Amino acid sequence: GGLRHTPAGLASCQLRLAHASDQREAGRTRRAECEVDAQAFGDVAAALARQAVGSDLRLVGFLDRRNARNPQPMLHVTEFELIQE
Repeated sequence: GGLRHTPAGLASCQLRLAHASDQREAGRTRRAECEVDAQAFGDVAAALARQAVGSDLRLVGFLDRRNARNPQPMLHVTEFELIQE
């Protein structure tokens, strides 16, 4: 969604994350893949908005419902780091 600002002037960034990894379950390896919506505010939002689409990131944050009427999960990013491989 790019960098925006709340009416109070706080930086805000909404994005869609794609996850893919190999996980162990019941003694076997299985591929786990999903997409989840995320948002960040303040300095974290400004820094995330500068990252290139498709960048590999390690994110820290918490899950909460999208809003009071929508129980779908949204990841609220509180910190991140760029993974350089």
